Amino acid sequence: MTLPVQFGEWLPDQPALGNPGVTRAHNVLPGSGPFYKPFPSAQRYAATSMASRPYAAISVVDNLRNAHVYGAAKTQLMTLDPATQNWSDLSRTGGYTTADIEGWRFCEAYGLVVGTNYSDNPQYIDATKGAKFADLTTLVKARYVTTLRDFILVGNTYDPFDGPVPYRVRWSAVGNPFSWDFSATTQADFQDILGGGPVQAVIGGEEGTILLKSQIVKMIYVGSPAIFEFKTIYQNKGCAIPQSVISADGKIFFFGEDGFYMLQADQLTAIGKGKVDAWFKADANQSGFDRMTVSVDPINKVVIWLYASVDSFDLTPDHMLVFNYDTGTWSTAVSPVTFLFNSLSLPTTLAALDRYGSLEAVPASLDSTVWSGGRAFLAAMDDKGVVYSFSGAPMPAIIETGDMPTAQMLAAASTKPITGDRALVRAVSPKVHGQSSLTVQIAGKITPQDATNYGNGSPANFNGWCPLRSDARYHRLRLTLSGNWTQAMGVEIDAVATGTR
Repeated sequence: MTLPVQFGEWLPDQPALGNPGVTRAHNVLPGSGPFYKPFPSAQRYAATSMASRPYAAISVVDNLRNAHVYGAAKTQLMTLDPATQNWSDLSRTGGYTTADIEGWRFCEAYGLVVGTNYSDNPQYIDATKGAKFADLTTLVKARYVTTLRDFILVGNTYDPFDGPVPYRVRWSAVGNPFSWDFSATTQADFQDILGGGPVQAVIGGEEGTILLKSQIVKMIYVGSPAIFEFKTIYQNKGCAIPQSVISADGKIFFFGEDGFYMLQADQLTAIGKGKVDAWFKADANQSGFDRMTVSVDPINKVVIWLYASVDSFDLTPDHMLVFNYDTGTWSTAVSPVTFLFNSLSLPTTLAALDRYGSLEAVPASLDSTVWSGGRAFLAAMDDKGVVYSFSGAPMPAIIETGDMPTAQMLAAASTKPITGDRALVRAVSPKVHGQSSLTVQIAGKITPQDATNYGNGSPANFNGWCPLRSDARYHRLRLTLSGNWTQAMGVEIDAVATGTR
């Protein structure tokens, strides 16, 4: 008898026995339905370097519709030169003194790119015609920055009068990002938010969202004299890791004290509860959270968190956690890079591709979005500042089922009574689209407490079946994939009941 088994969502926080999904989905992307897709490998986009590891990056389109990529190192602010594909220093005279525990944040408004690192005055550059970054203001420093309506908003601030005020947000004059003197006329002002700990992130748009350590506050423009109304929408819920915050498609994603959350239309959803929260806490090296980066793959509708795992003793980010925000499903991947960001491609001519030596060495196909200017794509860097795109061949993938009670599954599918409590699995047929090289391994158990010991991998024969042999009460399958596969949907198991009493 054959048993169809569909690959469900990855649920590592659920028991392996009777798991309704899969127990491992590695180097894959969760698809738009009950299937997985390949995770492309990282390919070099620009063989350049920074003065230190990357601290932040932003991509913008200027007033003349040209794309720009800006990056931050510890002591420099740079742009990626489209002609040479090298980082070019645009720092103010003297550079910057980013403290070891700080980082850079960027936003864009009025054709300006604004950056802040708390250690130095906020910086700006005119993306259309600016030659160097310069001080935006000397009245306030801040850890976080965003664009809120017609204002520049900063959070977790320091100023010469009050010193550090981690629970404060402050905004510029309306329509003037260079004016920060408090004024009822210009509407530049500040607000202290009490009872929620430090500000961990500020998210702009038509309305502002302020994530504190244990509070979530909405910031709504009402005009003079109040200027903004502050409304607490969640108390005792907040953001534990500032580096985990990102917004996409009207949704805000972050990691709280008890797991991953999504905030949409003021409604908070625990997206990792019962799925990946416990797994992530066990896998992540908490000492490396300041190196975490998060980005959005706009094509596949996924958010990707890159972080240092417990295996990374030097705190270099090495694991990726992937969330499909359309389906609410997860997966993982190993990371060959250490920093993620959303980039816009810079215009590249065929002549400029000569720097790669030959067409075979070009890191992406000629019709890829990475070569046409202004196209959004998921980008990355290593600790030297070399830029990558995820446009290479699929990474070797692994999908593992839970411990399946195979005899019970046979009994449920059979029209005849089956009394055996074990089953002999004789072969497995993977349901995979595309040209792939694959193998299936099987682990049999008599009790749930038995160790999971996989046998040798079995490739598919000309009929699409992987010959196997395992007589046990429970069976777990491991599918290993490589090559140009496109979708992995499940398996079909050939088994017969044994152990009849």
